[in-house]
Amino acid sequence: MTASRRPAPELPGDPARLRLVYTYGHPIAPYDFEDTLEQWHVSVRLFHAEAEECPQGCSEACERAIEEGTEIGYLLLCRLRDYTADNRWEAADAESGDLESIASTVLDPRTGQYTDAFDEAIECPVGDLLILDRVFLDTPWRGFGLGPVLAAEAIRRLAGGCCAVAAEPGMAEWPDDREEVSESYRQQARRKIAALWESIGFAHFREGVYLLDPALRKAGDLLAQRREELLELSHAYRPRAASLTIVTEPEPAAQGAVASDRRPQVREGWLETIGSVRAEDSLLYLQGRCQQAGWDSRDKRTALALVTDVTSETDLRELGEQIQDLHFGLQKAFADAVTFSADSFNVGPFRENPSRLGPLAGVWVYGSNLHGRYTGRSHGVGDACQHARSLGPRLERISLAQLLELEDFWQWNGPMCSFCSGWSGQRLTEEQYAHYLSTTDGRRTTSARGPALARTAETLVSWPRPRDRRPPSTSPTSSACWLPTTTPAKHDG
Repeated sequence: MTASRRPAPELPGDPARLRLVYTYGHPIAPYDFEDTLEQWHVSVRLFHAEAEECPQGCSEACERAIEEGTEIGYLLLCRLRDYTADNRWEAADAESGDLESIASTVLDPRTGQYTDAFDEAIECPVGDLLILDRVFLDTPWRGFGLGPVLAAEAIRRLAGGCCAVAAEPGMAEWPDDREEVSESYRQQARRKIAALWESIGFAHFREGVYLLDPALRKAGDLLAQRREELLELSHAYRPRAASLTIVTEPEPAAQGAVASDRRPQVREGWLETIGSVRAEDSLLYLQGRCQQAGWDSRDKRTALALVTDVTSETDLRELGEQIQDLHFGLQKAFADAVTFSADSFNVGPFRENPSRLGPLAGVWVYGSNLHGRYTGRSHGVGDACQHARSLGPRLERISLAQLLELEDFWQWNGPMCSFCSGWSGQRLTEEQYAHYLSTTDGRRTTSARGPALARTAETLVSWPRPRDRRPPSTSPTSSACWLPTTTPAKHDG
């Protein structure tokens, strides 16, 4: 332990009682890059010893801490699997800009294979790539050197079959006056974080990316040292602690106050909005996507504010121009929130008898080539299909009644895409939705994406960022691991 670290008596609890709980979930049928990209969430939890009593007596919070632990931080790691049909760089790019920045340094974006420089830097450059994306600790736990040992322990358990582990030191949190942070401040922070990663075996590769080679003994030797330091920290904490770790009851939030949380909790019921055609579900759907994705918080606020202003007469193409600078994945999520895909809408009864449209006649429809004026198929927006378009002025916009009148569009050799049916509709008002249900007897078409996923089990892993191009994971699997004597983390702050 270095002298610059905080003294052990300032610890909120015994670090030897920390435990890592690993969570990962995925659909039973791989969707887009699900077979190539694995996002692992590792919860860092402090557990209460069952046989010991707090000085002031144990509370209900202590009982929960005995069974489930109290989360004091988390790690995010991403595994890019080799030998799949996907380009690994594209999979990383679809997930987040941070992952793409690392992937583009070690992978050839054209092929998704390792670069020549990577081959020379790694002992055996064959296998998967593990990326250490983020390490977060609550403020009271920072400054004790726990970050590296937490990261090293997680890497040890997740790096099997990986030829390298990559990381890019950077600031995980920004001060309130972010605009006033100087470049020298950022560079100093990066150097400090890089030194933490070097203490567990990472070495600078290029362009700010660091690599750890699991084939070398160095990483194992350094992990053993970090474990010894954790034991020393635990022993130094115990004599000065009042007694046992005291877990306090969370104070109830004042009426009208917004409770803070270290990571957003998934809003209950948002999975059921996948594949919905109702405008009333738009905000809940986008909130769910934003809470599970790692997009910039300001971008999230921008998108959520815009979605609340959408009416049945809003030209969504104009909104597309307002979100064009947001992350590509957030743009897709926004488009999915304000539109429905054609395969979620039972158009059959209305094609058979257009007079049954009623208030649905004025529903706005968007597509890239609805009139067949251009070469190629027409596609919808958002995640309608792999060729789906972004919201913008190049889209065609007509009413649903007008779409039904386009006889050439509905021909088997017409401009309609065979995957997304060539169009997306603006979500329905309550009046339109009620008419739709009464006309179709509440039946919806079977979508390969929405309805099936809406029935998925409660998701535990999509945090903090769901796949930008994929629906939330299905039933997750969870495992836990006691730390031998230490716990690692990426950035203590």
